[in-house]
Amino acid sequence: MKLKALVATAVAASTLILGAGIAHAGVAPEPTGWDDSNDQIVGAGSDTTFNFMQRSDLLYNQAQGCETNNTFSTAVGNTYGKCLTAAGKNDTTLTTGNYDHDYVVERFPTGSGAGRSEVLAGLADFARSSSISANNDLSYWGYAKDAIAVVTFGTRSVGNLTKAQIQGIFNCSITDWGTITGNPADVGQTIVPFTMNAASGTKATFQSYLGSADVNAGACKRKLISGIDPFENDSKPIEADAATGAFNLNNAIWWMSFGEYKAFSYKRGTAKAWSVDGVDASNATTADDTYGITRFLYHVTKKADAQPASTAVGAAYDVVGGVDTDPATAGNQWGPDTTNTVANGGKAGAVREYTRFICKPSSAHSANDFTGNSNFLEYTAIYSATGFIRVPSAQRTPGAGVCKYVAG
Repeated sequence: MKLKALVATAVAASTLILGAGIAHAGVAPEPTGWDDSNDQIVGAGSDTTFNFMQRSDLLYNQAQGCETNNTFSTAVGNTYGKCLTAAGKNDTTLTTGNYDHDYVVERFPTGSGAGRSEVLAGLADFARSSSISANNDLSYWGYAKDAIAVVTFGTRSVGNLTKAQIQGIFNCSITDWGTITGNPADVGQTIVPFTMNAASGTKATFQSYLGSADVNAGACKRKLISGIDPFENDSKPIEADAATGAFNLNNAIWWMSFGEYKAFSYKRGTAKAWSVDGVDASNATTADDTYGITRFLYHVTKKADAQPASTAVGAAYDVVGGVDTDPATAGNQWGPDTTNTVANGGKAGAVREYTRFICKPSSAHSANDFTGNSNFLEYTAIYSATGFIRVPSAQRTPGAGVCKYVAG
């Protein structure tokens, strides 16, 4: 059985009990994307956000929701596992969790661009992305900030790199470590800049920072011995190639997610981050953009599934043009409305509700049944464990909860 929250409309407190619900006419709470059925939705794309979203999926899959039919039957039309919709079942006030018990899974990473393409082709329901592309059919929900760390390996000591030096290294006009460090011992040591998976959002962000047509292009660039570009944020293949004697690991240079660099030492290997223009990457310099290479991390949906509303949509959703117009509920409700412009059921509705779950402020979350903590606090732990930070308050889109909304 599942724990349920009985939320009384006249009081702030809630009580957890086993297998009970508030009587109503058997209709899912509206205005929502719920439809009393359990839908599976699939995410695809970024490696950088893969671990974060897997942990987010677990929270949503565990979140409190409707009372379900737990009587198994193979009979045609049996509603086993679905919400009980008869009078006296369900809880119309329970809109802070995962009412339908929809469930989310993530495909193995292929890169941000590949994930977005899968969504547009109907092969995935949402995308993980660490970059944006112009496409009027997509909505980008920035839920975290990250930085790009420029790293070297082995026993090379780190220091400071200017943007001009990084540009020179990756456009192949600076090829000698002695030019960078001024150390006589480095003269004649050829810089070995590595490429990266072409579909990677981390590549796209770094390329945009450098102003390069293609940061993978150039005779000085190195791929893996296998002939492929290294996959983002994982130093192990580069270090394995160096161990064969193919090149001097101390001379290699690459770039990777600072969040992943901090959080996962196994993937980081011997990589060490340099300061850029005199500033070290940190949570603080990522938040205020004083570090030069920062970015948002996105949950990407089709606009038809979830998008800010363009008109007033009634008492339950007081969002106009993406802006929450009611100070009393500021940030508690966002975009999706009751019109036909957004999804109200099925997989698309499930995407809509999962998007809202990710972007909810603290006051709109239910408690986690396993820890007793608010799921907002559980998300705080996920940010910490994966090395990312929440979008700073000043950079959130009004009416989008804790997220920054960007139209494709």
